[in-house]
Amino acid sequence: MPSGVPHPTRSLGYGIIRWAQQYIVQPDGEHAGRPWKFSPEQLRFVLWMYAIDDNGRWLYRTAALRRAKGWGKTPLLAALAIVEFIGPARFSHFDDHGMPIGKRVPLPLVQIAATSLDQTANTRDMIRGMLAESPAEKEFNLDIGKGLIQFKDGRPGRIEPVTSSSRGLEGARPTFARPRHENTLCRGRRMLRCLRRGTPLG
Repeated sequence: MPSGVPHPTRSLGYGIIRWAQQYIVQPDGEHAGRPWKFSPEQLRFVLWMYAIDDNGRWLYRTAALRRAKGWGKTPLLAALAIVEFIGPARFSHFDDHGMPIGKRVPLPLVQIAATSLDQTANTRDMIRGMLAESPAEKEFNLDIGKGLIQFKDGRPGRIEPVTSSSRGLEGARPTFARPRHENTLCRGRRMLRCLRRGTPLG
């Protein structure tokens, strides 16, 4: 990551962090059920991942996070999957003070990919734990299933596990994905290639 943090006028991450801490809960441990909190290094990652230029365009379309086991990669990826599903994850406009305002993805399709569905279990369980009995579950009318997470009223959009060889990848138009390489995140153009190879697009 670049040194420091992006200026508040050049990242959606500040609003995303506030949103996550309001709507997502700690899924396990002694603080289970309390508002979710990012670690300092996770905060920096989120701020840079959602950094924008002066026209509101992404500075980065993919990200690769490499840290030791136990650092908290799975909880972070789970939190970002939720943000991409129902949070202010896309640029809307700059307000009168020059601060970026985020909006929800109109037709969110968040995919958690792996070689087999069993390999997506940790991330899926973490997502479910962050949403169960959370403010987000009620406000966004969520159906938190073992496989899919979707809206109870039938609105389009979901978080789903997929395999990297699934036929469903061919016709789907994911808006955000964690490919089979668990430390890589993808969005934007050429998503299918990113999903299949699990490597940054460049």
